[in-house]
Amino acid sequence: MDVLSLPDLKELSRHGGGPLVSLYMRTQPFGPDSQLENVGRLKNLLREAASRLEELGLRSGEIYTLLDPVRKLADDRPFWLRADKGLAIFADGAMRVYRLPAAPPESVTVGSRFHLRPLLTLLGGDRHYYLLALSQKRARLLRGSANGLEELTLGDAPSSLADELKWDDFEKRSLQYHSGMSNAPGGRRPAVFHSSGEPEPKDEILRYFRDIDRAIVERLRDGAPLVLAAVDFVLPLYREVNTYRALAADAVSGSPDSLTDEILHARSLAIATAAFHQDRREAASRVEELWATPRTTSDPSTLLPAVFRGRVETLFVNNDAALWGIMDESTENVEVHTVRQPDDQDLLELAALRTIVAGGVVYPVTASEMPRDPEAPAVALLRY
Repeated sequence: MDVLSLPDLKELSRHGGGPLVSLYMRTQPFGPDSQLENVGRLKNLLREAASRLEELGLRSGEIYTLLDPVRKLADDRPFWLRADKGLAIFADGAMRVYRLPAAPPESVTVGSRFHLRPLLTLLGGDRHYYLLALSQKRARLLRGSANGLEELTLGDAPSSLADELKWDDFEKRSLQYHSGMSNAPGGRRPAVFHSSGEPEPKDEILRYFRDIDRAIVERLRDGAPLVLAAVDFVLPLYREVNTYRALAADAVSGSPDSLTDEILHARSLAIATAAFHQDRREAASRVEELWATPRTTSDPSTLLPAVFRGRVETLFVNNDAALWGIMDESTENVEVHTVRQPDDQDLLELAALRTIVAGGVVYPVTASEMPRDPEAPAVALLRY
């Protein structure tokens, strides 16, 4: 059972052909009778899924094979011990399961593609970020979300500053420098370091941080915010060598070794959330500035073809709206229906997923948060 990420969403969006089963359910975190309650909900959804598959003409053996991996979850006690507020389960003979930080509307969908639109809203409110915790003892890279922190590897980068660098020497000298006062502007004494013919501790630390930065850039390719956690004198040193473009301006100050993971999570999540909101505000401002130019559109007949050509840089999706219809990719003709027809696609889900796969950013928002046109199902900022 995994925490959903944007790469996961991209992978799920590539599945097609069907029949594919998508289940969304509320769950109770572990407690008295929680497993019994959760398993009861799961069995109800499985019965509905089996009925839908039978209506499509599948034989009982085919239905059993398709749903059996999900059915086996009922007896998996360790699985339910890790339950959060919701689950998304996708089955096509194999199974993918994701913990959700908020309870989704319960639903069963059977079709030629997985039903992913509920995840867009959850990702919009609970995007992931990264935390780089630097201390004397170790350097840790963690992936964070509303659920908590999960440790990742840093590849070939050295794992300990204390083992490789003159950390203690540099820290003492840095503290003496920062605590000293003089008549210099700002009241701080200029730094003076005397060479002994050996490499300066600062130079060694910077070289180490460059190794960390190189590993970060190679490891993190989704552009999510990176939050630093370190003592104050380390923060400007790391920023000096950083090349990861989404490094957050604020940081968790203090030695991460002296903080519990719960405190690290709470403080880093607050910083990351502020970064998410700032990104969305800046994107909305750009839509306002470029409104009524060829760089923006809320018209499905131009928005959908732009999505399929990879032209959408940022897409705002109205969570309060529905857009049903058919998109013919060969002719780029868009047919929108006021009432859902049997062969209709969820055009908002389609637009959002294609935007994400093409490297664009999607913001699922309420109608009141839509830039420029609160009645529009979607508003796009185009790359060109």
